[in-house]
Amino acid sequence: MSIFSNHPPSFKKSEIKKIVFDIFGLSILVKNLDSDRDQNFYLYTSSNKEFVLKIYNPNEAIDVIDLQSNVLDHFQNNQSQLITVPKIINTISGEKVGRIIKNNLEYCLRLVSYVRGSQLKDVDQGFVSYYDLGSFIGELYKILDSFSDPNAKRKIPWDISNIEFLKNRLTIFSDSKKKSIISYFIKLYEDKIVPNNNVLPKSIIHNDCNDHNIIVKDNNTIYGIIDFGDMVYSYTVAEPAVAIAYAVLGKKKPFEVAGQILKGYCSINFLSEHELKSIIYLICIRLCISVTMAEYRSNLFPDNKYLMVSNLDAWNFLTFMHKEDLDEWSNNLVQYVR
Repeated sequence: MSIFSNHPPSFKKSEIKKIVFDIFGLSILVKNLDSDRDQNFYLYTSSNKEFVLKIYNPNEAIDVIDLQSNVLDHFQNNQSQLITVPKIINTISGEKVGRIIKNNLEYCLRLVSYVRGSQLKDVDQGFVSYYDLGSFIGELYKILDSFSDPNAKRKIPWDISNIEFLKNRLTIFSDSKKKSIISYFIKLYEDKIVPNNNVLPKSIIHNDCNDHNIIVKDNNTIYGIIDFGDMVYSYTVAEPAVAIAYAVLGKKKPFEVAGQILKGYCSINFLSEHELKSIIYLICIRLCISVTMAEYRSNLFPDNKYLMVSNLDAWNFLTFMHKEDLDEWSNNLVQYVR
């Protein structure tokens, strides 16, 4: 069974208090956090120390969990003044990952420091610099470029260099219009991206730089990033493409948002013309994956409202782009950035 079709953990807050004390030696108070396939908690002590506890889906591979541990350690060993990430808190016995048994299932869990600030989604968008967001993601690339882990070369549905999941799940839509829109973007991807596969460089990317995972200081400076659960070895250009895919949702001027993010990114990390031309097709295919995953998982877990958090805006954008000339968008983005 896949982690995407398996039920996430369902621990109660009273259980978490005992688990954290037994494994980490901390007396804490607990609040629930939004979760997708895992279960997350915000923890705090009487002395105002703050943490986040992640209890992994029992079907998550230990190699993937180790991949996340390794990248967080990599950031600590390559400290950047521009990027803050959570720091791993070891167990009492000195391990990066704790383990517990419940109902004959073993769960892995990790405790990390809490990155203070606001999620980008909660910031007044009128004060957001999308150029700065792009340059932040470019700085992220510079740190990840020196990170190596064979476990990043994996197949996951969220990887836009492999749309097998998207093609296989197309039949879940009963709405013929939605199905035709996704089919349209799949065809464009196969026409515009697949033939250029060899000229689109690959590297390890965070792969989920959306506004839930970007952390902003009180002065609106973007400085932190969380949730490395979708890390993968993929197109390097997919990193800004994913960020743009979510940044344009609900915006009146999506081209300007996309262009500013790309300009900021390219001020730090060069993108070839092939990469820049691919951006708009990758943006659209990422949102196709997003709405397909939301449909698929909400059918399995109808009570998890978090799964549909960006679904309506994503469909609105895809419907809008379905009527646009993507070749024109592609060429105009190159000109805008250059």
